[in-house]
Amino acid sequence: MRAALFFSIALALLAAEPAAADPVKMTGAEIEAALTGHSIEGVWGSTRYVSSFDAHGGTIYTANGRAPAHGRWRVKGDQYCSVWEQSGEACYDLERDGDTILWIVPETGARYPSTLRP
Repeated sequence: MRAALFFSIALALLAAEPAAADPVKMTGAEIEAALTGHSIEGVWGSTRYVSSFDAHGGTIYTANGRAPAHGRWRVKGDQYCSVWEQSGEACYDLERDGDTILWIVPETGARYPSTLRP
């Protein structure tokens, strides 16, 4: 009887899915390492986009149906900051869970997921 109970518990534990990890706030060094030379894709509000980040601080934001926008990016403390001609500078906290990068607007707490691409 004990063996059957032990076997049932062991089988249930093996079948259980691992718990999902919580996203972790990224440091400035982690932001720089993750984004430099890479791109992300995601949805901001209702707009699907792709952004790329070069090692010299250039970024290109391409949203569906729009011409690409060119800007500058940098790490400031533990935040990602970008400067765009039409909107000035904006800074965000970033969290990471595997290849998912969450962009967090500090003023509102709004969270926008994206996928990191090599």
